[in-house]
Amino acid sequence: GMWALLLNGAMSTSSMHRVFLGIGSNIDAETNIRSVLARLRDLDSEMIFSSIYRSEAMGFSGPPFLNLVTGIRTGESLKDLSSQLKAMERDHGRAEGLHKYSSRTLDIDILLYDDLAGLQSGIELPRPEIRLNAYVLRPFAELKPKLKLPGSGDTLEALWESFDQASHPLAEVSVE
Repeated sequence: GMWALLLNGAMSTSSMHRVFLGIGSNIDAETNIRSVLARLRDLDSEMIFSSIYRSEAMGFSGPPFLNLVTGIRTGESLKDLSSQLKAMERDHGRAEGLHKYSSRTLDIDILLYDDLAGLQSGIELPRPEIRLNAYVLRPFAELKPKLKLPGSGDTLEALWESFDQASHPLAEVSVE
């Protein structure tokens, strides 16, 4: 009866996973980012997201990138979520087997999945780019300054404050 309903209700929320995604594009970037945000909102109507930052392509010449970080809750396993996100990338015209330094229509990277740390389903968590790239760290720190990276005591805010910000210039942009 009622008790079973309450228990089931409690179960369904606790089996939701908290995931942060890094999203980037430098081909038709505004259109692709607007489109993928709509798709992610279908997965989680209460999705949260950072400001969008523009940065120059690093390591190759190409149009500037737009990047942001979003937070979603999902019932999907890490493996299934990763497959869904790869399908979204393909739906937005992402080519297979891109060189690391190349233009792309859409990148969706799983930055964190709950508190998992280490290699999980072939994905390194927390994703190393969080610490390495201003265009991931800055929007993530803006979104969740007090969040501590799993496996370390560092908050995102502290990581950003100690980051070499001058060497990685970012401009905040608004995408209507």
